[in-house]
Parts: sequence; C-alpha cells; structure tokens
Amino acid sequence: LIFRFRLKRIQEKNEKERLSYRNKLIELEQQSMNASMNRHFIFNALNSIQYFINTEDRHSANKYLTNFARLIRKNLDSATSSGNVVSLAEELERIKLYLSLEKMRFKDRFDYEIRLEEGIDAETINIPAMIIQPFIENSIIHGILPDENKKGKIVINIYTEEGFLVIKIEDNGVGIDESLMIKRGNTEGDHKSKGMEITSKRIELIQKLSEKNIQLQGPFQINRDDGTIKGTRVLIKIPMNKEK
Repeated sequence: LIFRFRLKRIQEKNEKERLSYRNKLIELEQQSMNASMNRHFIFNALNSIQYFINTEDRHSANKYLTNFARLIRKNLDSATSSGNVVSLAEELERIKLYLSLEKMRFKDRFDYEIRLEEGIDAETINIPAMIIQPFIENSIIHGILPDENKKGKIVINIYTEEGFLVIKIEDNGVGIDESLMIKRGNTEGDHKSKGMEITSKRIELIQKLSEKNIQLQGPFQINRDDGTIKGTRVLIKIPMNKEK
C-alpha cells in the first residue's frame, strides 16, 4: 500500500510537471509566431512594396507582395498545425519565401543556397515549425549587413548523420566577436535575438516532453586556417523519426 501510494504520488507529480512543460511550450510557440511576424518585419515589408510601386517597378512589387502573402499564410498554417510540427518540405518552402523577401528588401546584398542531401524525403520527415528562421534572421542582420564591402552568402545544409537530421546554417558575415561589439552600441534588432532565445527554450522543453535528444549547437564563430574570420555557424540536430 505504501509503495502504491508513493507510486501514485510520483505519477501525479510527473503528470503535473509534463502539463506545466506543455503549457510553457504552447506559450513559447505563440511567442515564436509573434517573433517571426513581428511589427518590424511587417513594416519593412510594406515599405519595400511601397518603394517598388513608387519606382514603377511593377514586376518587383507584384513578386514581393505575392511572396509576402504566401509567407503570412505559411506562418499561420504552421501556428495551427498539430503539435506545432510541420514537414521538412513545408518548413523549407517557408524559409525560401522569407529569404527571397529579405534578398529583395536588401537589394541583393546577399545570396543564399539550400542544399538537401540526396535521399532525404522532406515530405515524410517532421520537425518543429519555425525553428530555423530565427538563426537566418540573425545571420542577415548581425552577420552580413554590417559588412557593406562584401556580398553575403547564407548556406543551409541539410543532411543525415548518425541517426540525426542535421540542419547547418552558415554565413560569411563579420563573425560573433565583431557582431557583439556592434550590438553594444545599437539597440535595434533586439527582437532578432529574442527569436533565437525563444527557439532555444522551445528545444529544451521539446526535449523534456518527448525525451528526444534534440541538440542546438551555436551560434559560434568559424575561422579560416590563417585565423581570419570566415563567418558564423549554427547546427540543429533532430533525431530521425518519421512517425512523430
């Protein structure tokens, strides 16, 4: 009887803890949605559309408006998806829309490339929604844009390694050390850092609820052999599981 009583108390405590984690995760997912479609991004998008209209660049205005509308719809679909989980294919389509908009807004200040390892079925692999964008935002705002003398490059590599789906995000920007120095004197773009912080917390809670070893490594600076700064890298590692 004592053993059963203690077991019941432990089960109740564990269930209460899981419920608390789940509520926190829902709250963070809502914050993640707000961060991905924050007022700065929407205001800048509308400014870009206005600029293309005023310069009578109808093709760019139509292209930007179409992609902006599709991105909003994708974000809303992700927010209402079951368990806030989407297929890798859906998430990559959303990322491509976001990158195309930012490339147009910053007048081709950077190029981007998404590499998907051959053999990966992006339709059947599920990942947490809106988990990649905050790190791409950070690469653009704090890595690439501060260096006006060089064209930026963002490469997203997706491959499998030892049972994990690995999402590697690299840029050729100014690196973390210089970025931190710039940030100290500039309060703009704080919402970008919040997006990464929210995502880190989401990953921690998903680990506790699913007992899956999801890993976030970085952002960290990468250097060339001669010690010069090459850019920044982030790794997201998700256990391969097509069913969950």
